[in-house]
Amino acid sequence: MKRLILLSFLATFSFCSDAQTKKSPKTLSAEHLKKYTSYFTIENGGFKGKGTKTIKNLVNSSQFITYGEIHGSYQVSAITKAFMPLLKKAGFNHFAIEVGPTSAKKLTELSTPAEKTVENLKAFNSKYTVSKGKESAHPIPFFDAVSDAEFLQEARANGMQLWGLDQEYYYATFFLVDELMRTVEGTSEASRLTSLKNTAIQIMYKHFLDEVTEKIDDAYPLIVKEKAVNDFFDAFPKDNKEAQEIINNMKISWDIYIRWRNDSHVDRISYIRNNFMKHYNEALAKEKKPKVFTKIGSLHASKILSNGAFDIGNLTEELAQRNKTQSTAITTWIPFKQTEKGLVNNFEKYKRNYARYSMITPLAQKDQWAIVNLKEVREQIIKGKVALPTNGDYHKLKRLIWGYDYLIMPSVDQENTPNRTN
Repeated sequence: MKRLILLSFLATFSFCSDAQTKKSPKTLSAEHLKKYTSYFTIENGGFKGKGTKTIKNLVNSSQFITYGEIHGSYQVSAITKAFMPLLKKAGFNHFAIEVGPTSAKKLTELSTPAEKTVENLKAFNSKYTVSKGKESAHPIPFFDAVSDAEFLQEARANGMQLWGLDQEYYYATFFLVDELMRTVEGTSEASRLTSLKNTAIQIMYKHFLDEVTEKIDDAYPLIVKEKAVNDFFDAFPKDNKEAQEIINNMKISWDIYIRWRNDSHVDRISYIRNNFMKHYNEALAKEKKPKVFTKIGSLHASKILSNGAFDIGNLTEELAQRNKTQSTAITTWIPFKQTEKGLVNNFEKYKRNYARYSMITPLAQKDQWAIVNLKEVREQIIKGKVALPTNGDYHKLKRLIWGYDYLIMPSVDQENTPNRTN
């Protein structure tokens, strides 16, 4: 009996010793990440360099690509433009954007024919943008610059259909009112509605001016209560479906803005998701598995919980899993930017934001784009071949690596040129 117990003890001891001598996975490091990073440039609107293979592979293997952008970046517009021919070749027909449904329809109109896009957007922005110094109130966000018009032109030239996902922008009201009036041009209601419109516009303008001069905090809580505004909306015939849709989109957008301090963010995200699904289901009637390229702020592109909501990156991941296809989420960092005051290193300027990513930031280059394959890094972690650090960096790194499949860091960014006269 003693002998059996002793043999059992020795066998157990031997097993424990073997387990203890097995190598633990190496902690993720900059050297490790280099293996999953490739570089490219964008020349004459196309990709050049080793990283091109990574770009083409992700396009060709995906049903959904959710490109998480940094708003207002010239380089983001450049890469969006460069994506378009690859997307067309891979069978993508749909381009979802972070604007309201009516705004997307307007952009479709302004980009028809495609070669008139820059010219048409310039006239539109010049008419509806209000500027003072460097501050501007745009009617449609993220389509104010020449580079924005150029990627839109390329998208439309490659047959992309635009999907408007978001609420209508805060400063879209005056252009939307004009769109409303276009629905009654040449009808018997036009004259009366014009009179109602003029009264409503004057009241709206007064509240906006009071907000700008800080007499009030927000204009919309007052605008929605104005009798003249509601009389104007109510005067549109109920069978005018186009007008009713515009009015509904405006009211939803205003409500989200009014409640922004009271958790309306999740209502906004639900609106984005619902608009995506509306377009997607319409596309399903014509295509078995519609391919969609979405350009949206980086937080929205995450596959996991982001800012308290399961955003569009999460939705497309769910759809891909259901379809047994692939959804690719990309996030963007802008390491360097050339400004009037010289070259700015954003990793230094925003040290607190990037402090936990010290193993990633050295991968950025000033003269070429870096693309980090986070998907492969994630797979290595899941397989136990590499481990996340156990200090505080763990949390931000895991959120990044589990939220996105690729990180793109452009070469030096630059200031945008406004596509308007004012």
